[in-house]
Amino acid sequence: MTEPHLMIFEKQFQTSHCITIRSVLSYTRRRNPTFVEEYLKIAMSNATAVTAGVLLAGTIALASTVLLAADKPAYTALSNAQALTILDQVEKDIKENYYDPSLHGFDLDKRFDEARAKIKNAQSQDDALLAIAAAVAALHDSHTGFIPPRRPYNVDYGFAMQAVGDSACYVTAVKPGSDAEAKGLKRGDQIVSINGVKLARQDLRVVQTGYAVFPQAGFHLDVKPPEGDRKSLLVMAKVTPGQKEISTANFDEWIKARPTLGQENKSRFFEVEKKVLFWKLPNFMIDPHDVGDLAKKARPFDTVVLDLRGNPGGRQDVHQALLGEFLDHDVTIGELKGRNGTKPLIAKGRGKSAIGGKLIVLIDSDSASASEIFSRTVQLEKRGTVIGDHSSGAVMTSQSFVHAAQIDAINVTQYWSSITIEDVVLSNGERLEGLGVTPDEEIVPTPADVAAGRDPILARAAALAGVEMTPEKAGGMFPFKWPEAPIKIQ
Repeated sequence: MTEPHLMIFEKQFQTSHCITIRSVLSYTRRRNPTFVEEYLKIAMSNATAVTAGVLLAGTIALASTVLLAADKPAYTALSNAQALTILDQVEKDIKENYYDPSLHGFDLDKRFDEARAKIKNAQSQDDALLAIAAAVAALHDSHTGFIPPRRPYNVDYGFAMQAVGDSACYVTAVKPGSDAEAKGLKRGDQIVSINGVKLARQDLRVVQTGYAVFPQAGFHLDVKPPEGDRKSLLVMAKVTPGQKEISTANFDEWIKARPTLGQENKSRFFEVEKKVLFWKLPNFMIDPHDVGDLAKKARPFDTVVLDLRGNPGGRQDVHQALLGEFLDHDVTIGELKGRNGTKPLIAKGRGKSAIGGKLIVLIDSDSASASEIFSRTVQLEKRGTVIGDHSSGAVMTSQSFVHAAQIDAINVTQYWSSITIEDVVLSNGERLEGLGVTPDEEIVPTPADVAAGRDPILARAAALAGVEMTPEKAGGMFPFKWPEAPIKIQ
């Protein structure tokens, strides 16, 4: 991560355009038993209704876990001393578990000392948590990050955006009834800057992570429509109550309150006779035992179009099993290099039971981790064709560590650190981290395509499969799905 790139992480919150929830509420560190009720009353009077927002990494709603309060609904902000304790624990997690003990020569002690100085003088919990997240981000590792304690509110921005092509970021969805819709934000609009910070593909992940740590009450957007003049929009977020933030240390409640992606198969399918199966796989967080059933569904078709666009990855064993279903022989995908040695990453082929038809894989800038390993292995093994946009370049193996921050004598709140425990090196010696996968056919939608809901990539895949399909029809095959509502604790 270059220094200018890193500076965006914290400086995006230091512009005059920044609309923090704290500034909307004139909130610093109140320890008021009725804080949540007061907070939401003021927030809702300042923020026009909006719903599910910019798709931050994992979404704010699932960013971290907090347990139930025993009886009181009070929200207690972390003190600077508590934030320093969290910083120390995250630093320890990195030093004890990061796959490269040398940290690539990065001076972790110096960077975390800088964070300590900032936290000691922090004026709010947000400032303190942001300093922690920025220190971790300085390691420049896609799978190493800090997941802060959950807030007593959920923030939804009402639009989704994505990097398309080499540089620009575009609005890909606007939720009906949101303030974003009311203000005239539309699909296909280019987000030139957000809160005064210019937005480019290489910076998007950093910006999104920053806003997951430090939620905003709204955004100042500099927008360029596919046709027409640039315009400035003030888009307010919808702030809604979350579960109670103060938590009991009761272990049973801890487990109940822990949200996970789960192992639910959320695949979507579209069949053209029994010739072509279009398969939208949103992630690899499915039960490994379901892989065989999915393969059974795909096996009769002459062509399988596997849509991994937007797929952030997931379980390693699921990725290996699914890849093996498309192979008639065992394949060494590569090696996993950890601090305790190296081990092979192998996909077990299915012999004569393998899916034998043509394989077409779709990827985009949000295809990450296991999606990228799958796609690149398909290329290296000459098993199929990969089309779409350049992938994310976020390919490592990580482990999450959950910790408790003591709020008072009996109450705690959870926070997480995600630490890269293994580097992934492919069979040809490639590392995809920071580079991504270059498709065999690079096709990206134009702003006009995004605005009209056309999907030229899926239409091209259909053509390769021998099916006539317009980009308009392809665009309606797998409609955009907003993230599910946050988990509620009863």
